[in-house]
Amino acid sequence: MTEVIIKEAKNQNTAIRRFRFSPLDWLCIATGVTVSIMTILTDQSHSLTYIAASIILLNAGILEVILGINGRRSCYIFAAIGAAFSILVAQIDHFYGNLLINAYYVPLSIIGFYTWGKHSDKNKNVIARRLTTKQIIIIGIIFVVSSIGLKLILDSMGSHSTMLDGIATIMIVFASLLGVLRYREQWLAWFVADVLLLIMWIGTGGPAIIATRVFFVLSSIYGYINWRKLVKGNKRS
Repeated sequence: MTEVIIKEAKNQNTAIRRFRFSPLDWLCIATGVTVSIMTILTDQSHSLTYIAASIILLNAGILEVILGINGRRSCYIFAAIGAAFSILVAQIDHFYGNLLINAYYVPLSIIGFYTWGKHSDKNKNVIARRLTTKQIIIIGIIFVVSSIGLKLILDSMGSHSTMLDGIATIMIVFASLLGVLRYREQWLAWFVADVLLLIMWIGTGGPAIIATRVFFVLSSIYGYINWRKLVKGNKRS
């Protein structure tokens, strides 16, 4: 009986520890707040609407990624908020591919919140899994065809940077779907998408937008490393 109580207490402590932000998480949050303040004080080239939307999506994005890396379904609450304000920013900057993907990401966040809740362990951490080689090949083929098709559509819409915008948009589609389906490879897709988006926004986006993209690139690397551990942990349990 004593052993059972000790194990239950240990599991509860593990759940609490996983839910609390680590020192690194707090550093990321502090960075988001600092960048937000600096943006308000120094950005003279954009409207107040643009600056406010950029700051909100920056901080929502940071919380989304921190919670997502740790396998918490609450990440999708902040994902929906960030996507909503990303639509506004993308419209102002005429990145229509990015606008469309964020419009799609709002309802997908609701689905993700439900799915992760349905497939979580007793500590409320998502049960992660990995793609097979066959699945990776099929996804790769669909990705190439879809990217070419979207580029042609964006060309006709007069969008900027249609090649990068098209590839990044399709990559986000796959990354977000893999995330909802709980595959660890979502983080590799996010890494590629975030690098492309960083290239797109440099020179046009404000400091908050660029800081967001840099943060996402770095966090996608950490996300993949952490989710590899989650997959291994699920196999042992």
